[in-house]
Amino acid sequence: MRVAVIGAGAMGSLACLLLCEAGMEAVVYELRGQRAAQIEERGILVRGDISGTAAPAVGKTGMPGAPYDLIVLAVGAGETGDALRPLSPFVHRDTIYLSLQDGNAAAALAVLVGEERAFAALARVSAFEKPDGEIEVEDFRLLVIGACVPGREGVIAPFVDAVEAVRPDRTFLAPDLEVEVWKRLESAAAVSGLCAVSGAIPQEAREARGLDRICEEAAEECRRVAASAGWENAEPGSPWEDAVWRAVKPPMLRDIEAGRKTEIAFMSGRIVEQAREAGLAVPLHSTLLTLVRELESGRHKPGEAALKELERRIDEERGMSLL
Repeated sequence: MRVAVIGAGAMGSLACLLLCEAGMEAVVYELRGQRAAQIEERGILVRGDISGTAAPAVGKTGMPGAPYDLIVLAVGAGETGDALRPLSPFVHRDTIYLSLQDGNAAAALAVLVGEERAFAALARVSAFEKPDGEIEVEDFRLLVIGACVPGREGVIAPFVDAVEAVRPDRTFLAPDLEVEVWKRLESAAAVSGLCAVSGAIPQEAREARGLDRICEEAAEECRRVAASAGWENAEPGSPWEDAVWRAVKPPMLRDIEAGRKTEIAFMSGRIVEQAREAGLAVPLHSTLLTLVRELESGRHKPGEAALKELERRIDEERGMSLL
C-alpha cells in the first residue's frame, strides 16, 4: 500500500511513524518549508507514550510519481479541499481517503471525494510538535477508524491490521462511524472549546478555573443531541478523561494562539446544527461556537474576561430558550 500523508504536525507525524513501522511506503507532504527540510534531514522523532523514529519520503507537488492507494489528511478540517487539490494527479480510481482530523470532518471529505472512498480516524491522542520539531506524546490511547458508508470497513481493514500488528491494542475498526464521531464530540468539543476560551490546559481549566460543571453540561448537551438522532453513547464517562488531553494544550487553543482558524465549526458547530434539526436547545455549545469564532478574529482573547463573557452568554441563551 502506497500512502501519502498530508501535514507533518503532531498527528501527521504519528501517522508517518505508524505507517513506516508497518512497512508501508509513506510519503509526507508539508507546506512549511522548514519542517519539510527538517524531515528530509533527520526524519521524524517521536517521544513519550509511544516512541520511535521514521524516515518517510518528502513529497513535492508538481513532480511526477506513482499514484497513491491511501491519502491521509492531517491538516485542519477547513483546509481539506485545498490540501487535496495538488495531489489530484497522484490518485487512481480505487484511491481511498482517511481523515485524521477533529470533529465531523469526514463528512466534508465525503462530499469532495465520494462517500464510498471516505474514511475517518478519530484519535484519542494527546500530542504536540515541539519547537525543535520533535513530537511529544502525552497519551496515545486509541485510533478509532470507520467508513462513511456502513459496510465499507473491509476496504480500510488492511491499514488497520498493519497498524495493530506494530502497536497492539491501539486501533479499533468501528462498525458505525457516526456513533464514534458523536462519542468523540461529546468530550473533545467541550474540553477543547473551554480550554480555548479560558486559555488554560485541561487540568488547570478543571481544577483552577472551576469549569467542571460547565464541561459536564456541555457533554450532556451533546449526548442529548446524539440520542435524538439515534446515536446514543451507552457508556458516557468524564469528558476530561475521555478527551485525553491533560497537561497539553488542545488543538483549538493552539490554533487561536497561532492565529489560525479552529475546527469549532466541525465540533460545536456540528452539535448546534444537529440540535437545530431536532428542535433542541444547546446554550453551551451555541455560546462556544460564537465566542470561539470571535477569539479567532481577535475580538476577544483567551482568559478570565472571555470566561466571564462565556458565562454571561450561556445565561442569556438559557433565558432565550425558555421564552
